[in-house]
Amino acid sequence: MVTLFNRKKLYEDYSSMEIARITELLKANSISYETRTKRNQSNFDMALHSSMTTSIGNGGAYSGGQAIGNLTFLYRVYVSRADYEKAKKLIEE
Repeated sequence: MVTLFNRKKLYEDYSSMEIARITELLKANSISYETRTKRNQSNFDMALHSSMTTSIGNGGAYSGGQAIGNLTFLYRVYVSRADYEKAKKLIEE
């Protein structure tokens, strides 16, 4: 079981495909893991930019996508400290 107190960060990336590859390797080798996702904008930022976009109206200078900017996600994979070395070797192969 991976908890806050016994975990170690194995990998982090912006690619959801790479994270999926790694978690599938961990599953196939019966290694418990935990994933965390962090986006580059907070809920407040997204709401603020959305309200600014609607106040500009249709045909204005900015579209919704331009006002919000690129939304990206950072994915982190954690494993227990006991499994860290084994998991590290698996993903490096």
